[in-house]
Amino acid sequence: MLDNDWIKATGSGPRNGVSLVFNVERQEYFQDSSSGYGVRMVVHEKGTLPLPQNEGLTLNTEYETNIGLRMMRINRLGGKYGSCTDGTDFRQTHSLNYTVPLCYSLCEVVFTETKCGCTPVSTPDVYDTNLSVCDVKNKTVRECQRDAKFKVLNGDVDCGCPTRCSKQVYTYSSSGRKWPHGPYLIDVLIDEVCRRNYTEYLYTDICYNYRNNTLTDGDVAYMSAMFVAVNVYFEDLNYELMEEEPLYGPVRFLSDIGGTMGLFTGASVLTYCEIFHVMLEIGIFCFKKRRPKAA
Repeated sequence: MLDNDWIKATGSGPRNGVSLVFNVERQEYFQDSSSGYGVRMVVHEKGTLPLPQNEGLTLNTEYETNIGLRMMRINRLGGKYGSCTDGTDFRQTHSLNYTVPLCYSLCEVVFTETKCGCTPVSTPDVYDTNLSVCDVKNKTVRECQRDAKFKVLNGDVDCGCPTRCSKQVYTYSSSGRKWPHGPYLIDVLIDEVCRRNYTEYLYTDICYNYRNNTLTDGDVAYMSAMFVAVNVYFEDLNYELMEEEPLYGPVRFLSDIGGTMGLFTGASVLTYCEIFHVMLEIGIFCFKKRRPKAA
């Protein structure tokens, strides 16, 4: 998105969502730092930094994925009721909105730099460092990184990453199908690629064959493996709200005091009335007993 030009969902279902098509351009991949082709997608709260290497899901090439979202808002009390943070200190230190995964990720980066003397490849771009990137081909460096990561995950390093007091969580369900079929690939996707000057140079031979109607099965298979499609939508525009409440608060405390006082006051008045009634009966009885009988 650019500036404030946000897309707003006006309804639920795939027709009211966002449809995206990616050209992964496999020839541009760094073979040393990746083991396959595809796209990582993270659905995250607005204003937070996504970490595709730690969260999210993978979208496969030659596949269309449908992702239905549901939102849950969680509010915690914090303070004397539990440990949570609003992220103010973290924001002042890193100029980023606080999330637990980001906190642990930066903690791992700092610990790895201290222990191994280099910055991990997976370090977020927003993190400033003067150290060189760790050499993944060096066995000693890889083992050092692995040991640092294990210690952070095992809790041997005090990262100080409490949960947030207020956050939005997105749950999703996914489904998909094989995509695209031949006619759509040739008439739409390849046509679009060959129409654009900044992508045509990557597929000179294929675009030449396309314009001369001489595409081979190999050309079609090669181009089919370049594309990923995804549809993101809300399953329901309602959201679930989960809030913490104190089990015994001031209102309940005052209510219990009032109820107890009312019980004791009522019991006391009733007791006084019964005592007065008994004493009255005794007095009447004694008065009648002592009264002389008429001759």
